[in-house]
Amino acid sequence: MNIAQARDISIVEILQNLGYEHISTNGKESWYLSPFRSENSASFKLNLKLNRWFDHGEQIGGNVVDLIVKLKKCTVSEALKYLQSSDTFSFQKQTALAYERKKEGNCNNVLIVKRIEHSALKQYLVSRGIINSYALMQIEEVHYEIDQKKYFAIGFKNKSDGWELRSKYAKICLGKKDITLIDNGCTVVKIFEGFFDYLSSLQISDEKNINESDYLILNSAALVVKNISILEKYKVIPNENII
Repeated sequence: MNIAQARDISIVEILQNLGYEHISTNGKESWYLSPFRSENSASFKLNLKLNRWFDHGEQIGGNVVDLIVKLKKCTVSEALKYLQSSDTFSFQKQTALAYERKKEGNCNNVLIVKRIEHSALKQYLVSRGIINSYALMQIEEVHYEIDQKKYFAIGFKNKSDGWELRSKYAKICLGKKDITLIDNGCTVVKIFEGFFDYLSSLQISDEKNINESDYLILNSAALVVKNISILEKYKVIPNENII
């Protein structure tokens, strides 16, 4: 990793991984208690648009590399190594080239599957309005590898054992693209284009009624025709759920 690449890494994510949360924010800038010393009033400002920080207490500032050099008391070279190996970097936007190369890739690239634990993923779910415990049970935290680089995202499995992966920076499918059918043995099926549509529906549903229908998540509108035969066994397809 070079300095130009490192500068694209979100300082927000770096601070979160180190355990620092903003005290206030207005969408343009965020204020933190300084990570360099103990204080009661926030004096560390982060410009969210420029991805630059400034500490008013010490009258210094800079980019993400400068921050790591200051925090870790290390050299620029050591800071770049830290950023390259950190989970924060793994959460950055994957390149279009990597996506095209791996969008029908092999699921052997999946390294770890577990319950959602990472604060960045939890924050992303909250930003999408997904906080219902039942909805959260439908997804996983997936760590994966593309071109020898490690990433992580929210994962939703399809019927071909592929993974729909989403994060603030990623929207890809790892493995074969396919539908997801949640079969509760019902004669009613609700259809959703994407899994976040499905999660949003669960978010506002009465949990007592959740198992009273099956759920078909297409994961791509292009898969409608290919899977039309699946719908033949159902007696009811609510109009509001047809994409």
